[in-house]
Amino acid sequence: MSLSLALGSATSSLRTIQSELAIASNNIANADTDGYTVKSGVKTSTTTGGNGIGTGVSLTVIVSKVDANLLKSIVAATSGNAEASTTQDFLDQLSDIMGQLSSSDSGDTLATALSELSTTFEELAATPESETLKTQAVLQLTDVAANLRDTSAQVQDLRAQADQDIESAVQTVNDTLHAIDELNDSIVTAQARGDSTADLEDQRMVLVSQLAEQINVSYFTDDTGAMSIYTGGQPLLNSSVHELSYQATNTVTSETVYPTGFDAITLNGADITSSIKSGSLASLVELRDDTLVEVQDQLDAIATELKDQLNELNNAGSAMPAPSTLTGSVSGFAGTDTLTATGTLTVAVTDADGNLVSSADIDMTTVTSVDDLLTQLNATSGISASLDADGQLVITTTDSSTGVALSGGDMGGDSVSSAFGLNDLVTGDGAEDLYVRSDIAADPSLLAVASLTDDGLSLAAGALSQSMADIISTDKASALVAQVGSWADAADSDATSKETTLTALTDSFSSSYGVNIDEETARISELENAYQASAQVLSAIQEMFDSLLNAVS
Repeated sequence: MSLSLALGSATSSLRTIQSELAIASNNIANADTDGYTVKSGVKTSTTTGGNGIGTGVSLTVIVSKVDANLLKSIVAATSGNAEASTTQDFLDQLSDIMGQLSSSDSGDTLATALSELSTTFEELAATPESETLKTQAVLQLTDVAANLRDTSAQVQDLRAQADQDIESAVQTVNDTLHAIDELNDSIVTAQARGDSTADLEDQRMVLVSQLAEQINVSYFTDDTGAMSIYTGGQPLLNSSVHELSYQATNTVTSETVYPTGFDAITLNGADITSSIKSGSLASLVELRDDTLVEVQDQLDAIATELKDQLNELNNAGSAMPAPSTLTGSVSGFAGTDTLTATGTLTVAVTDADGNLVSSADIDMTTVTSVDDLLTQLNATSGISASLDADGQLVITTTDSSTGVALSGGDMGGDSVSSAFGLNDLVTGDGAEDLYVRSDIAADPSLLAVASLTDDGLSLAAGALSQSMADIISTDKASALVAQVGSWADAADSDATSKETTLTALTDSFSSSYGVNIDEETARISELENAYQASAQVLSAIQEMFDSLLNAVS
């Protein structure tokens, strides 16, 4: 080998070792960089043209050898873990909210308020004339209604939070897609130049994992190095970015439901809301549209059952003394509306002591319309009946010193008073708007404690109040708390399992492709020794060149 070839070999060795030292140093520097994979250089022997004599070595490319299937498994596990984590977070919040319903022995809970209300009604049954107990019962019922409203409002706040998080997640998806698209351009350009794309590919996979946290994705890379990304078979990124579109709603109530109350999550103009299978978006949609809606439905069931039972009993009785006016809570009636009823409706006018002033028995089988009912009510001495502007039945006494009380009649299983809501105790369509009737809340003496008899109003040993005490139960509230607790426990377990799976995969990835500081340090030491040896060879060749030049000079 000529001295020139030897000099070239030694020089190329030094250059290659310098490059490898730079790679090892860069590996150590990036040991804690998210998604960074250990890099190595591919060395190729160089030869002179034609004769195959070696002329040294060159570093042709910097590579990172990563198992593509392992990467895909990590991306899928990342998506599942984010979904489980989001569900866990919301159900933990929901479980805390449901604490307002729990059957604890103390504290401002629904169960406590219901228990106290039942006790008060029992006491009122023993002394139905007690204004103090009436006031206490109304205040406690007000607390029950407020507790249900507050719990309902917090459930809707969670739905609103989920909806806002959907909008944020969609924006994150779009921003991440644009960042990947920019890396695609850089990778394609670098690959075309023959430059290493390993670091850029690491950065791109970090972004793909971040994308998978929000939505389920699949991807592949073409020969140019560009990556295409899909969700549910539809492109998110190919030659261009296909953005998701979503706008959160301003106000969320129990009536706000998808797809009429919430926008659709769209991709290329198509609604993909129900086709999102994993990631935070999948969890948020399910929480907003299914899980939390089911909780609201059960809260409404608790509120509606309580309202219906109390209203039925309150309509079956009367305050003592009876009020001079009864106004129905059910609106929208017209005089020509058909009525189908049976039984006998007793209408009584009583004095301040509950004694009978006048009365009439109306055979409801003869009543075929609202106008018929109004006619017969108005035929009762001391009574005036009409429909107000809202279509509510109003019955009032012609003498303000007297009161009106009703009993009986059957309209579809409800008494006439119940059907028109003439003496309701509670108003509202569900937990969201449950209230004690405003005039009773302002004047608890209007609470029904008496029953109508042939002689007038009778406290009848508090039978009505006892019936109210008997129907109050904490069972449904306790069942809902237990159900949400079960959901939260299951979510905790699922989140732990998904996190364990992801951790195992990332640990395997790190073990195989992450930076081992000890190995890289040892490699640097080896390279330093090799560099010194190559430098010595270069020095020896240089001395030989000097000697040769001296010999011929």
